[in-house]
Amino acid sequence: MNTIFGTPNRLARVVPGVLALLICTSVLARDKTDVIYMANGDRLTGEIKQLERGMLVVSTDSMGEVRIEWKDISRIQSSYEFQFERSDGTRVTSTIQDTPDVGEISLVDNEVIVAFRRENIVRISQIEDSFWDRLKGSLSFGYSFTKASDIAQLNLGFRATHRTEIRSLTLDGSTITTSDSSNEATNRSDLSFAMTRFRKNRWFNSYLLGLESNDELGLNLRTSAGAGLGRYIIQTNNSELSVIGGLIGTSEQLTGETSSEQNLEGLLGMEYSRYVFDEPTVDLTTSLATFPSITDAGRLRAQFDISLKWEIIKDLYWDLSYYNTYDSDPPSGSLSTTDYGIVTSIGWSF
Repeated sequence: MNTIFGTPNRLARVVPGVLALLICTSVLARDKTDVIYMANGDRLTGEIKQLERGMLVVSTDSMGEVRIEWKDISRIQSSYEFQFERSDGTRVTSTIQDTPDVGEISLVDNEVIVAFRRENIVRISQIEDSFWDRLKGSLSFGYSFTKASDIAQLNLGFRATHRTEIRSLTLDGSTITTSDSSNEATNRSDLSFAMTRFRKNRWFNSYLLGLESNDELGLNLRTSAGAGLGRYIIQTNNSELSVIGGLIGTSEQLTGETSSEQNLEGLLGMEYSRYVFDEPTVDLTTSLATFPSITDAGRLRAQFDISLKWEIIKDLYWDLSYYNTYDSDPPSGSLSTTDYGIVTSIGWSF
């Protein structure tokens, strides 16, 4: 059985080891002198790490890493420089001007004071962050077995994202292997890399590379590369909606064959994320990508994914996902045009 990653056991050994090595690399931290003023009158001193998805992450000496909902903070005070991103896509890199005004943050931009309402700020990042500080990601594992049908399923996944003030790099991979009583196994694997360059007014450029295999559709390997232009339609502290359009070139190799077929496709896609901070914390992400073929008239591919994550304890979550892969004209001539499934797993984020 050919897969992108080799055997599931190999992926299970290599991926966690590599990522564990990355996140265990130590870096020097700056002084913890930032002050966070809470809406209820409390005050916390520490090092502001980042604001993302409505959570301000603060590193403290006595309590370790603390996460605070952004809506519960009245103002912040710091002598260090940060990049602030507003809901309209505006980015300002500056220091914070101390102000007693509740719900307002004033920044010094080229000696000009710019005031932001707290609710309009959707992201804060340190300028002096090292590569490792900016690296975020997750690992997930799931296994199920049904005695009545004698069917077992193993799924592994990982995601790593590195974000700076002007771009983000994302490496994403997963593999799902299903076996039955006759010891026949089917596999679905994908590995993708995306580089996104942020532009003004919530616009962005994306450059995409991907590898994919799917036994159900008779696809041994699909290699794809392309680019697109997109925009964030919604960008708040608890939700994001983005759309993208572009072109993708693919090379498809069928199961049992050595030759490949090249195609040029369009790309139309959207992604929506919603974050709920009540206990437990819930993260909903859904995406739809359609690929109308340009060189193979009438053919349409589509990929729909939805993932719901519940945080069990800090950084440990339970994930319920659904995927649906559609190809109106599979190159293998397979009678099946759709592959879909529901996956549950336990994951760890870093």
